[in-house]
Amino acid sequence: MQLQELFDKLKEYLNMETEISFEEFDQYYKSVIDFLNDNWTKLNEEESLQMLFILDNLKGNSEDRAKRKTKEQKKYQKMFKRTEIWLAAMFKRLRDFGLSEEEIGKRYEALYESV
Repeated sequence: MQLQELFDKLKEYLNMETEISFEEFDQYYKSVIDFLNDNWTKLNEEESLQMLFILDNLKGNSEDRAKRKTKEQKKYQKMFKRTEIWLAAMFKRLRDFGLSEEEIGKRYEALYESV
């Protein structure tokens, strides 16, 4: 999957009334991680911001699901930890592009509002 496909899929998920299954969540998570493993150093500023948004949503959802007593709890905990690492790397990348924390926050909010 390409970044735009990952972003569009996340928008679809965010607008759903129901929660996706573990299998679908896991598949999406793996698609994001695979994309990052292959492409993260090639992302431009805007793409890095989109990826920050994707990762932040994955982190929040995996953290929430990791608190539930289900057979997938440990898998969600692992996803949360790995996503948190990628989120920090993407935030650093945006800082390396010269953005301040305030600028990142404003642009993130604008992105959130557009979804």
